[in-house]
Amino acid sequence: MKTKNNRVTALVLAGVLSLSLSACGGKGLTTEDASTCVQVEMDSTYKGKFDGFVDFYSNVTTDDAKAQYDAKVEYEAAYFMDIYGVPDMEDTTASLEPSEMQAKRSRDLYKEVYAKADYTIASSSKQDDGTFAVKVNVKPLDIIKLVDDNFDAAFEPFWAKFDAVDTESMSDDEFAAWYTDTFAKEYYDTLLDLLEAQIPNIGYQDEKNIVIQVQQSEDESLFISNEDFNNLDWLIIDYNAE
Repeated sequence: MKTKNNRVTALVLAGVLSLSLSACGGKGLTTEDASTCVQVEMDSTYKGKFDGFVDFYSNVTTDDAKAQYDAKVEYEAAYFMDIYGVPDMEDTTASLEPSEMQAKRSRDLYKEVYAKADYTIASSSKQDDGTFAVKVNVKPLDIIKLVDDNFDAAFEPFWAKFDAVDTESMSDDEFAAWYTDTFAKEYYDTLLDLLEAQIPNIGYQDEKNIVIQVQQSEDESLFISNEDFNNLDWLIIDYNAE
């Protein structure tokens, strides 16, 4: 699998972790406001529930919230395809891109995965520096473990089919075309079939908790640090399958 650092960098570049939004009601953030801030952010980001997000913030629309959700799902689905991806022949550290249809299917499936996210706000307290510490309990989704555990069985027919292909008789150009247009396409279809088959079986790892810091600037913008949100993000789906 790709490294955690690669994922962190890509998420930051995608801009899906930043939060600079103004809460309704002006200054004087309370512990309840801080809890609501984290709750609506998680609901919007992971479950595609935008009403609470739009109601809480005074400077966003449903389209804004949906754009953030779509960007998150798009990245996460692409990350899944990448960590199980077919190596690029010219750069084996990279993966071949799936087709547009396969990328859309992976996004649709990841929406189903994220809909099963399990998190609750445990507590919220005001700190001496004026920020708020919001404790969140998370039960990580085990979809990656399910995919790993069932990978060999799911791909057995695939490998049986392609192991029988006579690639030795192909020219370099013929092999490159076959590898990209036939092998990779069917590989990604098989991978997505596996993901789809395991979604109904999703369970949860042992509950973990994390503290998210919420603060408000002089211009009334709320902030959750990239580091805090990224750490939360890593708990939603357990990518460290064993």
